[in-house]
Amino acid sequence: RLRQDAAPHTSGSRSEGAMVNTGKNYPIELGWAFLLVVGYLVRVAFVSIRLPGAIGILLVGFAFSHFMQEDILENRNDLQRFAFLLVLLNAGFEVSIRRLRPAILLISLLPGLVEMAGIAGLAMLTHDVGIREGLVLGCVLFPLGEGLVIPKMNEFKAAYPDHALPRVTLTWAPLEATLALSLFSFLSSVSSSLTEGQLSPVLLVAEVVVRFVATVAAGGFVGAGAGWVLSHTSKITFRKKRIFTGSAVEAFLLVLGLGFGGFGLAKVVPNGFAPGSMLFDSDLFVIAVGSSFSDVADPIVLHNVEGFLAGIWVFGSIILFSMLGSRTDVQVFEHFPQILPFMLVGVACRFVGLCVAVPLAQRLGKHSPFAPKKMLLEILFLFLCSLPRATLQGALGAQPVQDNFFSRLGEQGKAWRQFIGQGARLYIITFSILGSLLLEFLGPKLLLATADKTRRAMPPIDEEHASCAPSQIGSPFFMEDTPVSPTAGGRALLSHGAAAAPSPLS
Repeated sequence: RLRQDAAPHTSGSRSEGAMVNTGKNYPIELGWAFLLVVGYLVRVAFVSIRLPGAIGILLVGFAFSHFMQEDILENRNDLQRFAFLLVLLNAGFEVSIRRLRPAILLISLLPGLVEMAGIAGLAMLTHDVGIREGLVLGCVLFPLGEGLVIPKMNEFKAAYPDHALPRVTLTWAPLEATLALSLFSFLSSVSSSLTEGQLSPVLLVAEVVVRFVATVAAGGFVGAGAGWVLSHTSKITFRKKRIFTGSAVEAFLLVLGLGFGGFGLAKVVPNGFAPGSMLFDSDLFVIAVGSSFSDVADPIVLHNVEGFLAGIWVFGSIILFSMLGSRTDVQVFEHFPQILPFMLVGVACRFVGLCVAVPLAQRLGKHSPFAPKKMLLEILFLFLCSLPRATLQGALGAQPVQDNFFSRLGEQGKAWRQFIGQGARLYIITFSILGSLLLEFLGPKLLLATADKTRRAMPPIDEEHASCAPSQIGSPFFMEDTPVSPTAGGRALLSHGAAAAPSPLS
């Protein structure tokens, strides 16, 4: 049977060559019941046997593709976009600008950039594409799976409370996610069908700079304003009566609403450089809102907002990975020989990047967690942490098709869009399983082998601040582990101003 989207392809808005059955005509409530109940139960079953829950949800989505309800199919792209906004908001919550240091930036950014460059270079050599097309592929494939790595690092931190490496990774993971999202935002501005080829190089650089500055400034103002207001609700009155209730759900709804508002506003405010060119970048706007909110908001308010976001992400993760699974067909494995070289070159470049970044970080940091005699084992642990991939590949892999990237290249552009989507799906299937298993079974052994040296480098923990810090259940990427108490949250030691202890690399 011919497998295609129910609605015809129009201007790149529908997935080209999407491998799903046409929508079925039955009550939409039955479709949602299948996704939520079966998706959650399969996710729990996978976690119980120490496999990534995201893979279970992908399989549920693949099964659902054979009898997908027509309304869900028609709005599949919008559903994925909603889940992606939650990814963006959490990435912002994880990044505290005030606490960044050169050493942690080096660990977080350099290895990923080296992997991205390696993938892009291989694409240019073997597939006859330009640097732009290669960088888009590299940007989609290189980010580690924050949704798989953060819960495992929280588990390692609880098992090895004096070890620095899990805390280093808990800082690194969200920064790499933010890097990937920011780079993809820039690449979108030069690849989307709305702006491609309409600006000279000078105007293009000016347009990117203006958009970046305007986005960070506006998003930062909105997030900081929301953080201050929600932290001082008792002082905001009208005729001696409080305007806000000060409840946790109120704070969460306002922050989520501002995130949606910023995401939508970025699509309607032009910058005047070219038709269809916007003043704000939607992805970066949401990240800026989350980051500035986390810096300004009271730690308890932030913890409450992240707790509600965690509950929404249970729903959002099922949407994101099931919709991605619904686009997958067993025929995607036919492309594995073409994707395998990118996998091998990518992980090799990642390892090289870590071998460069870790020694440099040791020289930059005053309290380095790395021991020269066991640095290779520590690099191997960080390398294992970079292998699980899922969340951003699922969120970004479909964007080139949805936004009709490389439209001026004609059939070559269409083929490359599809190749990026196929690569993202194969990365998820391969690395989420293989990477998670390697980290599960080899990670503890590497931590034990390096425990003696790193224990001496740990800074003291501020118990007073840790007591009110966000727990790991506050992360919307919490998918693979059981909740712990707020005082055991790994991110409590790493960010959010007063809620954080000093970074081991600060």
